[in-house]
Amino acid sequence: MNSKNSKILILGGGADEINHETEIDSAIFQITTNLKSAGVETILMDNNPFSFSLGNSNAVDHSCILPLTIKNLIYVIKKYHPTAILPNLGGINSLRLIEELMETGILREMNISLLGVPEATIRQLNNPVLLNQTLKQMQAPTITAQSVNSFEAAVELTRSTGFPVIVKPVAPQGSLTRRTCHDTNELADAINIALGQSRVGQAMVQQSIAGYKEIEVVVLRDRLGTMLQVAGVEDFDPIGIHAGDSIAFTPTQTLLDREYQRIRDVALSVTRKLRIVGINHVQFALNPSNGNFYVIKNSPYFDRITSFAAKATGYPLALVCANLFMGKVLSEIKLPDNFTYQSALIEPSMDHIAARVPIWPFDVLPDSNQRLGTQMRSTGSTMGIGRSTEEALIKALRAAHFHTDAFNIAENEQLSDDQIVQRLIHPRANRIILLLEALKRGYSTNELAELTKIDPYYFYKLKKLHRLQSDVADNPGDLVILKKAKYYGYSDWMISQLWNQEEIDVTNLRSENNIFPVYKEIDPSAGEFEQHTGIFYSTFESETESQPSNAKKAIVVGAGGFRLGNAGAADYYTAATLQELKRQGYETILINNNPSAVSMNCILADKIYSEPIETSDLVFLAKIENPDVIYVPRVRQRLIQELDQYHLPLKFLPQSGKLSPHLSNGPEFSFTALFDGENVWPLGITSYLIQSQSGFGEPTAMVFPANMEESDQSEIEMQGTEHISGQNQAGIYQTLFVKTNRIHVEQTRVVPLTEIAFLSKALNTDLVKIAINLADNTLDEQTVSQLTGLHPDQTAAFAATFPFKALHLFGETSQSTNVLGAEMAFGNGLTDTLKRLNVKGAFQFHDGSFM
Repeated sequence: MNSKNSKILILGGGADEINHETEIDSAIFQITTNLKSAGVETILMDNNPFSFSLGNSNAVDHSCILPLTIKNLIYVIKKYHPTAILPNLGGINSLRLIEELMETGILREMNISLLGVPEATIRQLNNPVLLNQTLKQMQAPTITAQSVNSFEAAVELTRSTGFPVIVKPVAPQGSLTRRTCHDTNELADAINIALGQSRVGQAMVQQSIAGYKEIEVVVLRDRLGTMLQVAGVEDFDPIGIHAGDSIAFTPTQTLLDREYQRIRDVALSVTRKLRIVGINHVQFALNPSNGNFYVIKNSPYFDRITSFAAKATGYPLALVCANLFMGKVLSEIKLPDNFTYQSALIEPSMDHIAARVPIWPFDVLPDSNQRLGTQMRSTGSTMGIGRSTEEALIKALRAAHFHTDAFNIAENEQLSDDQIVQRLIHPRANRIILLLEALKRGYSTNELAELTKIDPYYFYKLKKLHRLQSDVADNPGDLVILKKAKYYGYSDWMISQLWNQEEIDVTNLRSENNIFPVYKEIDPSAGEFEQHTGIFYSTFESETESQPSNAKKAIVVGAGGFRLGNAGAADYYTAATLQELKRQGYETILINNNPSAVSMNCILADKIYSEPIETSDLVFLAKIENPDVIYVPRVRQRLIQELDQYHLPLKFLPQSGKLSPHLSNGPEFSFTALFDGENVWPLGITSYLIQSQSGFGEPTAMVFPANMEESDQSEIEMQGTEHISGQNQAGIYQTLFVKTNRIHVEQTRVVPLTEIAFLSKALNTDLVKIAINLADNTLDEQTVSQLTGLHPDQTAAFAATFPFKALHLFGETSQSTNVLGAEMAFGNGLTDTLKRLNVKGAFQFHDGSFM
């Protein structure tokens, strides 16, 4: 290890948002765990209460819960004196903050080095003009792009490029807006917005390449310049639709080998030129008519595609990067014994196909504009893995849509042909359902390819799926068709809907005829070497590679793709559950399908099944693994009901306790306490705030501990203890109160997941561990006495964040079902603490005043 890098400061990603979710926290957790195990002292600065890394002593030595501002960053540096900073784990926002830090001169003053990305490269990544100049110097193919500081200059540029053009801010403050403009009216509006978002008063105007294929390449480089490719990813949708809103496949599906090799070479060359050490994600636009391609984006940090690449290939990307950041080169890195010798230096190869499918928030926010474009709208994604493109796609769709009913296209059947054409030209969310309807109506592959700019290859695949659906529907009970449907990824539920039967009837028919899945291991050498990642996927072939052990085992069912509502709190709870079960000596087995999830890594789970979470899938896995216990999230009510008939050893992870309907007309508080079935141990009182003028509903902003009169506190503690002691089972509960002319009890409920995450950080303890200990009757008195004796010397505040701005929604109600992420802060008293929050907007107190 390089002694100069013995104390490393890492910047987190802040609140989860449309452009990033838990993949940042997942990378931070894996890398800090490996750095810590190598003797490196780690410091993490973040303010995301749903972060599993923040406050986790197994991964981080010093957790600084602070808003990600330059002032706070300088404070942390002066307090901890890091020898190095990892500038890129927090994503693009982290790189922008580091550039501000570079301008202060403190890096040279305190002799602090930057790891992974040099200073000059950070400046280029934050300024597209500089990056474009560098790419041109190295003769990398680039599109026409120029910075302007006025509408007139933008109009002049379009005289040479023509329309459409894409406009975005240079060096943006906070989030940026990308907009495709088709005429001068749209250009005027876009330039005005971009200039307002830019720190330097400039906007980037670039030639549009809408309709080209989007290809993404993930590469690695060490400090001596040795490089390898981790994965190539092909987007289903063409340029013009944000890559985050497109279905994606790895390996690439339609490229000629010579096309792909040229793109790969340029990706490696760009990484070398920018002197990046560690991960780099390079995006390309490929003109399908002539094979010409262009570099369109470079991202030297962990994002949704690098997470997808790591999960799909089995390559231990975060572990390798941690070693590269410590100064090792690829040939020196020794991976765990389950990998072959020098496998860090071997490019992954695949004997399977992985598909990534976006999840959109439009079921919760139906008033959103569902048109897809250059601005990302999806909140998360799921992954499907199979032996064919069809199987991977169907499994990813099943994972994205719980209990999908065989791609029900009833809504699209009502559309006229003119409406179909308009939606083909102007795509909307879940457009794949519309494409299936178009094929059903007889549209040809060439017609659809022309209208959508999607490669014809994919329409051949969709035609195959359409024929399969018809064959299944027309042949109920046919074993040959049943085997074929299962091979291509159909669930028992989908088949039962087409056969107009109960799901259990299909499951029983399979069992009677020995039609069972086998499990293949994801191996980065595709079986060439003896390697074991512990990550499996199902398929219907003859030989299984998953060998169950006789150890004490626990299966944990994951939260799936990132959705509005519990947001990252659900995956936080899943990851913390795995960590505690592993500490208790269980072999931990995870079933999940979110490639960005913190829980989907081998530090926490001994074995991972990357599968859709449906009844038949889970029942068969339980049969072959024979676990001692299965933890299922209570939010999966339908799954729980269906599992009830199988007599499995189920335990339930708590979901958000629902708030009873009420109309508040006074301050609201919650009393939180532990209950072991006999005794109640208070944790404290939280004060709820109103985060919008729309009135109080499920709390989305809160302060802990509440500042209140001693008599009110005593009354709340007394009544709360009485109500919680009447619960039927052990757990962590809260009693809700409203104060009018007296203290009034509203209800008692299970503590919501969002508050479990927040209070764990506010109290500096692991409430998930305690919840599991309560359920298992293993909570020791020492833990209880330490926890209930805590009197925080600072006030902690929590405020949810919402996707309204990113989705161009105005006047929406800030409520729990709309939560995307959250921020938290500590301070001295209520006013000081709320001022430290980075969340935009006011907090309303119950007396009508605002903050």
